[in-house]
Amino acid sequence: MSVKSGIAVALGLSLPLVWAGVPAARAADTVRVGLAAVYPAYSIPYAATELGFYKEKNLDVDITLFRGGPATQEALASGAIDVSTIAPAAAALAIAKGVQERIVAISVPPTPQGWYILVPAASPIKAMAELSGKTVGVTQKGSLTDFWVQRAAAKAGIAVQTIPLGAAAVMPALKARQVDAAILWPVFSYKGIADGDFRSILDLGATMEPSVSEGWAVTSEIMQKRPAVLRHWLEANAKTVAYMQTHEDWTNKFLKNYFEEKDDRVVKLVYDNFIKRINPDGVMQPEWIKASLELAASAGSEIKLPPDQIFSSEFTPIKAE
Repeated sequence: MSVKSGIAVALGLSLPLVWAGVPAARAADTVRVGLAAVYPAYSIPYAATELGFYKEKNLDVDITLFRGGPATQEALASGAIDVSTIAPAAAALAIAKGVQERIVAISVPPTPQGWYILVPAASPIKAMAELSGKTVGVTQKGSLTDFWVQRAAAKAGIAVQTIPLGAAAVMPALKARQVDAAILWPVFSYKGIADGDFRSILDLGATMEPSVSEGWAVTSEIMQKRPAVLRHWLEANAKTVAYMQTHEDWTNKFLKNYFEEKDDRVVKLVYDNFIKRINPDGVMQPEWIKASLELAASAGSEIKLPPDQIFSSEFTPIKAE
């Protein structure tokens, strides 16, 4: 028994939880984050947790992994989560239906690094134009994978049939030739190419102009009622990105665990081509916003909202503090 507690017992007094003049510790602020898949950009909140950067900001961050972008958007719309990465086209569709949300920072490189439309190595298809009328595997209809395939098809002047397979089934379906082609993203694209199973017919990172392909979308509730909490969360993320970009050994070890990937070549590609190209400050350049809206329109989106109804620059540039 401590001296202080012993005195309290001896005198028959109850010991107060907080001694006079010593303030109680403030409860951590909760931020509920929804993620759509296992993906380089989505590793950031996990890394921030592991590095203790959320704790430094007195944040209690709850991360939920959903089955694809549409499910994540539904969770944001229902108020089940506070923030998630979402494609502008999906956000615009939700906002047009009355959902109160905004994209407040870009979460990925300005160009879709590591995104490829792939075919089996033995496929006779050599170019995007040859996919006209054929099947292309995606995760879900209305997802970012579906968006990029439709955009690539429109750019090539063709129409394709996208087949929703779920994230876990895209690679196996392509290997089994259940679809003619599929879109794959890092780490899966790098792995499929490195292993020799697949061949690229389109490198989106090399052919698509800079845009806001995905951003951190948040509810109006956290923007308006808890802006300081949101800023702290974004700052912790920015500090995490900066740390990962300057600590390659730590980051590659972390990514190997995150992806459950044993091949050092694949992890190195993710680090060099994706992680190193994320802008920690989250700034969305006006021309990138314009390009994202034009891309959505060319991919078949009929939602026409002004940029300030989809994007907000109130919280950028983010300081990596």
